[in-house]
Amino acid sequence: MNLQEIGARIQYLRVEVLDLSQREFAQRLGITQGNLPNLEKGQSLPSCYLIWCLNATFGVNLNWLITGQG
Repeated sequence: MNLQEIGARIQYLRVEVLDLSQREFAQRLGITQGNLPNLEKGQSLPSCYLIWCLNATFGVNLNWLITGQG
């Protein structure tokens, strides 16, 4: 599992697909904005809760999020 690639996919989803600011993205997911820069840079591992929220809120394919396939 490559954290930089997962972070890049989270950022791609937020910016390119959803066109949301970090603040708006965090609010829609019900998380704090402070962790997003580290997640998007691949400096921290997304929690199980965040992964679940991405799927439940935005319908993110979890296989795509983790592996880039799908």
